[in-house]
Amino acid sequence: MAKSVELSIGKFMDKHLSGMTRAYQLFVARVYLRALPLMMTRALPNLVSGIYNSIFGTKEKRIASFLEGSRKWGETVQRISGASLHSFNDIQIPEKGHLIFSNHVNEIDFPYDCYYIKKPYLANQVIKKTLFAYWWMRAMGSEVFDNKNNMSISISVRNLLKGIKHNCYIVYPEGRNTYTETIQPLKKGMVKLAFDHKIPVMIVLKSGIASYQETQKGNKIAYKSFGIVQPTDFTSWESFRNRIQEIMVAGKDELDRERAAYFGL
Repeated sequence: MAKSVELSIGKFMDKHLSGMTRAYQLFVARVYLRALPLMMTRALPNLVSGIYNSIFGTKEKRIASFLEGSRKWGETVQRISGASLHSFNDIQIPEKGHLIFSNHVNEIDFPYDCYYIKKPYLANQVIKKTLFAYWWMRAMGSEVFDNKNNMSISISVRNLLKGIKHNCYIVYPEGRNTYTETIQPLKKGMVKLAFDHKIPVMIVLKSGIASYQETQKGNKIAYKSFGIVQPTDFTSWESFRNRIQEIMVAGKDELDRERAAYFGL
């Protein structure tokens, strides 16, 4: 078992983290391998509650149990790296019916977004490579958006529309790890989907995650929400996308300045 996990981690790092430093690669492996012992220790009550609710309770209660456990993953990453965290406003995530757009920096996004946003993900196929973390993310209601062909896209959209009646999903509209603090152009897919199906988009940004690529200790991380954009206020998905892009770019610049001032960087 240990040998198999080691080989899987090695393949993941070779394929997805080949341009990163060895220190960062090892830190990512440590973060994701931490999911299993966390299940058996601090998150064990959430695991037991989640399994119980899977059998005797409701889907909503199961998801709530696993979401609370996922927050402990973010706390663990903060603790092992000695990071300082700060939110510049009260991030009040709607209970259901929204997509939560956030910037996608690197592999450390997931645990910190679990901590601050605490909602399921709408993720791509890469998330399946994260071993035990993937299993937990599925248990907490996350959906994998499969865009291999028209049939798989149709199924993914149906699953999203069904799930969003009861929850919100974290979405990374840049479509990939950017490995930079600069907001990249937004991909068409999730923006057009939100526009076509009239799903409001809440914007929550973070600053400082890219610092983990250089050092894995003492990082300064900041979060801030930038309100909700209603697709019904726009006549085309392109204008909807452009407005979201404007808010994300301006908001990220604002958050970077606030983070620098707050932490004395």
